[in-house]
Amino acid sequence: MKLQTLLLWAIFSLIFLVSGCASKNMQAQNTGFFEDYEQFDKQTAVKADLSKYKKIIVVPIEVMSAIAEDKQTEKQKKLYKEISEYLLAEYKKEIKNSARFVLTETSSPNTIMLETGISTVEVHFDDASWNQITPIQMGLNVVSFNAYMDGDVRILGEKRLVDAETKEVISRSMNIQKNNEITISGETIEFKDVKPALDSWLAQVKEELSK
Repeated sequence: MKLQTLLLWAIFSLIFLVSGCASKNMQAQNTGFFEDYEQFDKQTAVKADLSKYKKIIVVPIEVMSAIAEDKQTEKQKKLYKEISEYLLAEYKKEIKNSARFVLTETSSPNTIMLETGISTVEVHFDDASWNQITPIQMGLNVVSFNAYMDGDVRILGEKRLVDAETKEVISRSMNIQKNNEITISGETIEFKDVKPALDSWLAQVKEELSK
């Protein structure tokens, strides 16, 4: 680890202790991507019959950074743009190569919309079912720095398939990429730090879309 990073870690840790913050004691909550989270297992999907749908619209990916836009640095904005563009391109590539759906940009009968939210969350290892999460900044501050250094941060992918005409939610899922902790090697979070987790999420989406 670079000396500069070590110094940054020491400064953040000191501020963290002085301020009395303790991210691990924060109440678990949801990201807000879905309107209703009741009776929703974060590792499973609410599914419906997709057999009648032949076309799919891929909605631009929503990167939920938990940082107000006017507070985001240029590096953070660049990261969120990279994540959104990468997933969008991979979705479209998979659909174009699929015999299941035809990619479209127009709402019509038998068309669904794929909507995605990507965020970072702090996981709580005493929760055996991985149901308790705390949304955390996709960036470094006094609280989040310690969670990243402790290996407690994961990518959370949330997805819904919506009927393009009726706007009815046909299917939804959310999955913590639990085997891909987000580690930091410098003073900021970079695309390379989150790409393995994004690829894991993509594999899950591709499997669902192929059914």
